[in-house]
Amino acid sequence: MKNELDNLADSIAKRLIAEGFTVQRYDAYTTNSIYLKLDYGVCNSIRISDHPGKRYLKYRYNIGSFVKEYRKEKDKFDRFYYRADKSKNMIKKIMDDREAKKSRYGEDGYRRLMHKSKSENAGTLGFWSKAVLLN
Repeated sequence: MKNELDNLADSIAKRLIAEGFTVQRYDAYTTNSIYLKLDYGVCNSIRISDHPGKRYLKYRYNIGSFVKEYRKEKDKFDRFYYRADKSKNMIKKIMDDREAKKSRYGEDGYRRLMHKSKSENAGTLGFWSKAVLLN
């Protein structure tokens, strides 16, 4: 299963990088989960896994064999769940979400948000200290 998740994560990351995203990757130590942070978190994160996650960890985009059908969960922020074979649909949603943010903040404002997030989180524990920048 880990190999399938690796392949899925690699495929998603390559497509997002080709679309101009900055992608950070973190592979969990105790599970098969893989996390991709997009544009230093300004465009949220993807959880790629073979099992449901912990309820208190709320990733915007979720994909993997644990998802049986697409669903959207309402919370403080919407969360989206995609079957592993629907990564193109998820990528389209991510790109649409980024365009909406760029429309709201402008291209320069979006870049400033990325820089701010990167600066504020550099050196912090957890994801930021262990993640690998893919591009």
